[in-house]
Amino acid sequence: MKVQDNEQGIDVQALEGIKVIDAATMVAGPLGASILGDFGADVVKVEPIGGDESRTFGPGRDGMSGVYSGVNRNKKAVAVDLRTAEGREVFHRLLAGADVLIENMLPAVRERFGLTAEELEARHPHLVALNVSGYGDQGPLAGRPAMDPVAQAITGFMAATGPRDGDAIKAGPPIADSSAGYLVAVAALVALFARQRSGAGQNGSVSLVGALFHLQAPWFGQYLFADYVQERPGNASNFYAPYNAYRTKDSGLVHVVAFNDRHFAKLVNATGQPELLEDPRFDTAAHRLANAAAIDAALAPWFAEHDRDEIVALLSSHDIICAPVLAYDEAVAHPQIRAMDLVVDVAHDELGPLRIPGIPIKLQDTPGSIRRPPTSVGEHSVEVLLDLGYSTEDVDRLTAASVVR
Repeated sequence: MKVQDNEQGIDVQALEGIKVIDAATMVAGPLGASILGDFGADVVKVEPIGGDESRTFGPGRDGMSGVYSGVNRNKKAVAVDLRTAEGREVFHRLLAGADVLIENMLPAVRERFGLTAEELEARHPHLVALNVSGYGDQGPLAGRPAMDPVAQAITGFMAATGPRDGDAIKAGPPIADSSAGYLVAVAALVALFARQRSGAGQNGSVSLVGALFHLQAPWFGQYLFADYVQERPGNASNFYAPYNAYRTKDSGLVHVVAFNDRHFAKLVNATGQPELLEDPRFDTAAHRLANAAAIDAALAPWFAEHDRDEIVALLSSHDIICAPVLAYDEAVAHPQIRAMDLVVDVAHDELGPLRIPGIPIKLQDTPGSIRRPPTSVGEHSVEVLLDLGYSTEDVDRLTAASVVR
């Protein structure tokens, strides 16, 4: 939402006046552009005539997938055929008035369209131009296509995930894409701040591999600093016990963390098993970790005798770190998720009421807001082209020629 400045009586949005061209597809680039839009940037999404391919991924309705709606908000939408000379000229007119470009074209495509880093710098020296890729712009795999599971595989993330005695397994949600999206927003903000000092834009890149590698900084720190290779822990920990998800009477799961003596004492007293404090197998953190299986065996029957939500209420009343393992329908309805505005209701002119993910960053004076719902293909093409100085006749001609949609 916009915030009223009490002293000056003006609306405050941190990125108001910043213009962003989102020419990226899929998840990472569009998510980064949406984050900038959340805080007031004017974002124009430029799609191919057929639309961003992510519009077709998975379930959805009326030409919009849930994947697309989850990462494309606070944007105007323009559909332009960059394979045509006139389409590329429309694109360059957009860039001439923009501050940031976000795209994820492969090197050969950028070269074919005249959008290489060198060409962008020569024609639009003011522009912060960010390329999003799988492997970055250097090294033997630079320029190769990649997707989220490939990044999970090559960065060790997949090998570090899964049951302790099972095979490596990828994370469910597209964690490489999403983490790269946040780095896109960070990169744009850093480059814009640098431009305030130098007056010049710059080219940059964010990769799925780089983002996911960096997301594992604590575990890579263990390896690089102490030559420690993290064993796949499943729902447990290689450092603390008890630390696990326990099955409940109603077939639910509750994840519990008791990482020191004080928390362990709280847990065993809450579960009516104070005698465990006298067991020499559990008298220190090191002993508890060495006997984690025995701790789980001792605690599991108590959890199996009570329902999930009853357990969470009881343990929480004893200030024990715990949470129910929720499915998506339960997560979006949870009062904490709702209180943090992590699910937002918006209205779409064609699709009607929608629910989309909210804004996780909370700033006191310049909070973000969701002002535009996810867009239909080319929804704002006419408006944007008229703003660029095209006449109504020009727009009709470009539309008839399928240069724009």
